Amino acid sequence: MRSLNKIKHGLSILALAVSTQSALAAEPWQINPLGSGTSGASTVSALDVSGIGFVQMQPDANVPELFNFIEHGAYQALSFGSSSPSAGNEITVSYSVSGSGSSVDPGALRLTAGRIDLYSDSSRDFGSMAPNYGADNGTHIASFNVSYGYVANSQGMVVVNATGVAGSFASGYLFNSAGADLATLSNVQLQLSLFNQPITPDGPMIAGVVCGIAAACPEGNFSPSPLAFTVQDRGAVSISAVPEPESSAMFLAGLGLLTVVARRRRG
Repeated sequence: MRSLNKIKHGLSILALAVSTQSALAAEPWQINPLGSGTSGASTVSALDVSGIGFVQMQPDANVPELFNFIEHGAYQALSFGSSSPSAGNEITVSYSVSGSGSSVDPGALRLTAGRIDLYSDSSRDFGSMAPNYGADNGTHIASFNVSYGYVANSQGMVVVNATGVAGSFASGYLFNSAGADLATLSNVQLQLSLFNQPITPDGPMIAGVVCGIAAACPEGNFSPSPLAFTVQDRGAVSISAVPEPESSAMFLAGLGLLTVVARRRRG
């Protein structure tokens, strides 16, 4: 049991969030929860989120301090600098991530796969007894596949990087700093980062996240354990459209060509 508690403590730092010092977080972007275009969009560098996760763990049979895990959960966007939900349509997130870690080395935590889905919901029922915690019953606006995640600092913040799924973006909701709709751009990147702590689940958490999103109640009930527990998260999300490597190379090559031409003209 002591080893299991160490594993649980090691994983309790697991979070999805954006590093506010990252390159993506420094790039402004725009969001319109109503989906009506740039005229109603707000410019942000990072969107605060808060929510619930359910962690399931599988210790290594030969090395007990090592484990694999999967976390399912739901987040809701908050008003800037507030713990209250944003006005208008709710922006909600449903996610599933997986990876591995060590109970004796929290810095060894790695996320290797997963999916993050964003929704805009006019019913504003997040955290209720609505199916799946009210996290995925609105208009689907984007999907991202998790590429990797890691522990970012000694305080336990984990940064997770994900890439937009081509064709999954709804028009009118997400834009870059210049106002270009992300539905028209490629190589859209997302980062998530938050700290979390174990929490005793209430009825909506069990019904919506544990039994709903995670589908972890085959017999209709749930009992928390060191290997299956809920966490409360808070952090932020940032989105950016990054130039494709090929496009960047062509752009730099073009600049080089212009420099050569300019030198010849001066000569």
